Amino acid sequence: MAARRVVDRYLPRAPLERSPLLSQELGADVHLKIETFKPTRTFKVRGALNKIASIDERARARGVVAASGGSHAMGVAYAAWALGLSATVVMPTGVSPQIVGVCRSYGATVRLEGEVYDDTLALAERIRTDEGRTFVPPYEDPMIIAGQGTIGLEIAEDLPEVDTVVVAVGGGGLICGIGLALKHSHPDVRVIGVEPEGADAFGRSLRAGHPVELERPSSIADKLVAKTTRQLNVDIAREVVDEMVTVGEEALADASFEHLERHALLVEPSGAAPLAAVRSGRVSLAGQRAVLVVSGGNAAPAVLGRILGERLGRSAART
Repeated sequence: MAARRVVDRYLPRAPLERSPLLSQELGADVHLKIETFKPTRTFKVRGALNKIASIDERARARGVVAASGGSHAMGVAYAAWALGLSATVVMPTGVSPQIVGVCRSYGATVRLEGEVYDDTLALAERIRTDEGRTFVPPYEDPMIIAGQGTIGLEIAEDLPEVDTVVVAVGGGGLICGIGLALKHSHPDVRVIGVEPEGADAFGRSLRAGHPVELERPSSIADKLVAKTTRQLNVDIAREVVDEMVTVGEEALADASFEHLERHALLVEPSGAAPLAAVRSGRVSLAGQRAVLVVSGGNAAPAVLGRILGERLGRSAART
């Protein structure tokens, strides 16, 4: 509940909206937990706020540093700005210029390094050592997990009879937090994680019981691309995650398009992974009261343009 007080102090409550269209088509009672209205358009700011708020005064004076594929960096930048700390964020060289701009608008120093999140860690560690900054991890920290878990607390309050919650998975902080929060009050709820087929390190790690590293993970769902996870996340997930599934690139793009076309929601492929899992038949919701966590809306214009162009072109060709 301490994390809930921090999150509620700085962030608007994310809506939980029933989707009549999905409910009718799937024979279920389907709700969307929409995280795209957060200041950074992603859930990551919850964990960043909770972690940074826990730092003592001496550490606050030195500021924080984070390594990120993009969304976590924005969360850290916002949280540091809101709490009055300085922040340095390290992201891959291919990150969207829009994300870089958001981080800088909140006063963060931006450094670019490597191709994926894991490549940014070495530079972030050097900055932590050289400048004495507190490292804010994206998923392998109890305070981060507790912050993300406030989504689960809100779902439990707003939909007490929930049967299934479907969550996108990268490093695992979101699903661990939601699973812990929900299973405490709803032990029978199904918690299902969704990964891209080309970036399924978390599912492999969960099956192995320890972190498994992928050599070159990739996906259009770039926020879910991580080479590996950490033992803390594996241990928690083994207790609170009921199933892991993977989805293909076309399914992710289709789901992102469907959110825009049918729900008027701008959702990046990473945030559309739960809908992709349902539409591709990897997860069945028939007869259940279910929640799809719409975790982010930071779609790069080029990616969004390609998704829209391809699918609108197909529609035109059929008419």
